[in-house]
Amino acid sequence: MACRTASVERVADKSVNAQKQLDKLTESVKAQRDTLLNEFDGKVGENLKKARVSDGTLLGSNDYIKVEYSYEFSLDKIASVIKDTLKAIAVNKDSKSFQDAFSDEAVESYTDLVNSVSEAAKTKSTATASLSFSMNRLAPGIYAFLSATSASLLEEETFGNESITSTIIFYQLIYSIDDLQNQKQFDEAAIDIQNLMNMKRIQASYTDMLANGKMGIQEWMTRDEEAELAIQRLSARVDKRGFTNRTRMATRGMSENQRIVTESLERLNKMGQVYYPAVSILESRLELSYFN
Repeated sequence: MACRTASVERVADKSVNAQKQLDKLTESVKAQRDTLLNEFDGKVGENLKKARVSDGTLLGSNDYIKVEYSYEFSLDKIASVIKDTLKAIAVNKDSKSFQDAFSDEAVESYTDLVNSVSEAAKTKSTATASLSFSMNRLAPGIYAFLSATSASLLEEETFGNESITSTIIFYQLIYSIDDLQNQKQFDEAAIDIQNLMNMKRIQASYTDMLANGKMGIQEWMTRDEEAELAIQRLSARVDKRGFTNRTRMATRGMSENQRIVTESLERLNKMGQVYYPAVSILESRLELSYFN
């Protein structure tokens, strides 16, 4: 399934050339589907083996392609489909494990994870390269796998000075009786904590791109604000569940983010007044150990 955001669709409707360019971009991603799917399946198998899961049963899987401006942070169409899939799997599953995995809160956490993995795939920074594949235990015995790969198009005459990104997303849901028996405790907050760490890594990558001239200050302000809103929402959920201290312990080891932002800030301080709004925000965050 392929979907486009409304802003991209409006441009395509007005221009035959835009439509052709979008079709070409989408087809280039589709052409890689089988290769990417094989790589995804391989990673799923490797990670299940590391988790000592040998009896994995496929609950559901699919892949989607979305087309959007690179600055957009929208995954509503795909997220809603994944939500519906998760809820459909839960029908007639009355065990505690399935109730935990497919509760409204757990489904919301998982769709947030889809957002962070997808955004990481769009971000051309080494800081987020490892985030484009994700494995999560939604509940004892239930694993979710995500992978996202992007291709971009920059055609100023047709689309302006913002690039268009086509992202293909794969997901699988796996059920394991062995894991259900071995893993008795379930922590919904673990997904939110990972999402929180992912989003801070993405924020650090935005700053890296800004300092290296790969992103303008206005785009940085917009994308950073969107990421910050997501982080605030995730933090509130983690706090509500009483996992604030665990979050701080988890993020304390993320010194790579601190290093990326500190080095970027040194460059931004030499790049002129136009970057001062970003400098002010970043200095405040570093003082608060925000990226630790």
